[in-house]
Amino acid sequence: MKTAGEVIIRAEKLSKYYGDGEALVKSVDQVDLSLRRGEITAIVGKSGSGKTTLLHMLGGLELPTAGRVILEGHSLYEMKDSARTRFRRARVGFIFQKFQLIPDMTVRQNLHFPLHVAGREPDPDYERELTAMLDLDDRLGFYPHQLSGGGQQRAAIARALLMKPDLILADEPTGNIDEAAGQELLQFIGRLNRQYGQTFVIVTHDGTVASTAHRIIRLKDGRIHSDTADGAAGEERGREV
Repeated sequence: MKTAGEVIIRAEKLSKYYGDGEALVKSVDQVDLSLRRGEITAIVGKSGSGKTTLLHMLGGLELPTAGRVILEGHSLYEMKDSARTRFRRARVGFIFQKFQLIPDMTVRQNLHFPLHVAGREPDPDYERELTAMLDLDDRLGFYPHQLSGGGQQRAAIARALLMKPDLILADEPTGNIDEAAGQELLQFIGRLNRQYGQTFVIVTHDGTVASTAHRIIRLKDGRIHSDTADGAAGEERGREV
């Protein structure tokens, strides 16, 4: 049984290094981290602090140099590549900064594509509820270029959520949309979290994005510099990072 507040994913001594000797770059260095189900966590820090690399390793997209990632009791990097890919598709939803919608597919086709690859059928009731909530129900026949930046981002969110993943990882979700669309998007994420108990991890360099978070993890030079939760996280909100 899945219970809110239990640990959903854990990183142990997670590291990603590039180069060697004097040219060694420690993008992520010995990170220990546990994230809880039903929470929104913001990972913040300046460009080059290791945020996106950490997110990709948590989601099984990038092999670590060292360390482990345990998702729902499964060690991601002890799996074979094909098994990890199948597991990731079933358990993790990704929202990318550049949306990564398929341009020659309609919004509906984009939403269904990950399900098709996984050999699954969409839940029509959940799809209707989700697309109505995200104001996409009258745009399902549109192509991505016919949507605004905010519309494309909402389509990317719907695509990630339609799989009903245990964990949603978002990389700079407001990075390519204007401030008004960004605020609207953050409100959607908060609403989805409250209504469905979805677990979000949001990577950002923008302190205002952290206003949706229950917990704020600040990275510096590939390491956790600070980790604040609940009331203490409020002191971090709105800061420049």
